[in-house]
Amino acid sequence: MNLGNLYIVSTPIGNYNDITIRAARILKECDYIICEEFKEAAKLLKFLNLKKELLQLNEHNEQTGTEEIFSYLLEGNSLALISDCGAPGFADPGKRLINKCIDFNIKIDFIPGANSLLAALVISGFDISRFYYLGFLSPKSQERKSELSKLLRLKKTTALLETPYRLQALLEDISVLSPERKLFIGMNLTMKNEMKFRGTAVEILNSLKTHFGDVKVKEEFVLIIDKPRSN
Repeated sequence: MNLGNLYIVSTPIGNYNDITIRAARILKECDYIICEEFKEAAKLLKFLNLKKELLQLNEHNEQTGTEEIFSYLLEGNSLALISDCGAPGFADPGKRLINKCIDFNIKIDFIPGANSLLAALVISGFDISRFYYLGFLSPKSQERKSELSKLLRLKKTTALLETPYRLQALLEDISVLSPERKLFIGMNLTMKNEMKFRGTAVEILNSLKTHFGDVKVKEEFVLIIDKPRSN
């Protein structure tokens, strides 16, 4: 049986000019592109002046979608997996498909590219010789506070991803649990409206108030929490 090939293609995290030559070539040469949302994928393909048939795989259809998409690989097709931005499978759907390819010994190639987490860690200025990545906290208030409390006791720099509309609540929780802790927020990284906020949770809340006024913040961000200072 002539099996296909799965390419895990990292895409820009905001600035389409960050697409790599290799990533653009793979997207041009593959038979199908697997994406989270058709609208976001269409924007990237328009930028690259490409027309490709899109297959959708996201958190709503990952189980059934994986089986359907896997059949394309069994037929010998080459598929490129992309997310809305950044590296597929990293805090995004795709793990089930990747594991299925591993189980069936289907060739997997990773195409590296821009990464918001690494970008934020580097420009935070904090010690990242050792860091802890948690991903997303619980959306439930009490569970989030409990998770944060444990997280803030770690003796290393910590990186968090969170949905834009929970930024204020997250900062308010940190301001109570660890008011002196230094934070860095990288917002809309690589884009023209990129913003960087540094300071304690209260200081950043005040900066956000100054910048956005009473409008609820809806921008994509990465939060980096500096390790505790030694007494």
